[in-house]
Amino acid sequence: MKSAFYLVVLVFAVGLVGCSEEENPRFPLMGTWESRVYVDSLDYWFVESYAFKNDSIFELTKTVRQTETGPDLGYQLISSSWYNLESDTFKYYYSDALIYFGVDSESQRVYYGSKEDLRPGIVDFFRTPEGILTFSSDQRSFEFQENCWSPAPGMECIEFESKEFIKVD
Repeated sequence: MKSAFYLVVLVFAVGLVGCSEEENPRFPLMGTWESRVYVDSLDYWFVESYAFKNDSIFELTKTVRQTETGPDLGYQLISSSWYNLESDTFKYYYSDALIYFGVDSESQRVYYGSKEDLRPGIVDFFRTPEGILTFSSDQRSFEFQENCWSPAPGMECIEFESKEFIKVD
């Protein structure tokens, strides 16, 4: 009788451990996330996508769309990036990228180009983006609030707007 009791307790304990792993995935960022911002004066959606490959690498892509969830019109930037997520602190790094440098076409700025129009460039950050990442209760979106940045000692700290990302796959 005692062994049956211990067997039931063991099965119950294993079931609890299995459920908690499902609720909190080992790499909660895996997949593709988008931050979409509409600029009404340009009538474009600017989309920043993070495609997380594993627990340290993601591809950062910036595109332009006519509608929020429609097809991309073109690219602004593509870069392989490295990140670190410890507790709720998110930090990322990238330097080499394919960038659309934009050209004036008949006195109008062009905000995007095809992949073939992208050129190698270096995004030489003078800072490392770091801040608090907060997941929604259903794990389908997160907010990234980057820490403020001071350009030099004694200078006022520059605040950044928070970015909301939604999971798209």
